[in-house]
Amino acid sequence: MNKSFLNILFLLGLILTSCKYNGQPASKENEAKSNSVNLDNNTSIENKTVKAITFNIVEPFKEITDENSFVNGDVKLTQKTNNSFILTKKDLSISEIDLSDSEYEGPGFTIYSYKSKEDKKIEIILIEATADIGTDWYYAVILNGNDLIDKFYIKEPRTNSETTEIQKFISISLVENTFIFKFKKDKIAPYSKIPKDLKSDKDYLYLEIKK
Repeated sequence: MNKSFLNILFLLGLILTSCKYNGQPASKENEAKSNSVNLDNNTSIENKTVKAITFNIVEPFKEITDENSFVNGDVKLTQKTNNSFILTKKDLSISEIDLSDSEYEGPGFTIYSYKSKEDKKIEIILIEATADIGTDWYYAVILNGNDLIDKFYIKEPRTNSETTEIQKFISISLVENTFIFKFKKDKIAPYSKIPKDLKSDKDYLYLEIKK
């Protein structure tokens, strides 16, 4: 009788021990699954695609000769001197565009507006100083609503404006906080000099401007 009772206790001990060890891998397996889910989430965040805004709505400003001005929508550039403008938007004065340091004496200016449907507040105004043959230089003005973000010369590279439309040579996008000006290599004029500090690939040169 005592021997049978001891055998029963021994068997119960084996069963309890087996249950204990069988439970541990299950817990570790659940932990591994949990870690796997967290890792996948982190990977998803790290590989998140950065969206670029493309300014592919390109329109020329209309020249109003009797007012010495150029107009596109509610933006107006009024010529103050031969090489300076007053930039206004909805009759609000935004900035003076002083180009006197260029000592430009060419035939005149052609002005373009670059906009995007994705962000209607941002507008890039591109002033092209025409030359006897082609283009002398460009000047970019970046607006965000009524605020001036930046203004700067683009002296190189250049295209021949007599044979190439501006949007086929210069395309503009915004990636995070950087404006990227892309210049099509096969549209660069033969008289233009390619800056060494610009990024480049097979088809384009890149000028990056931080917002």
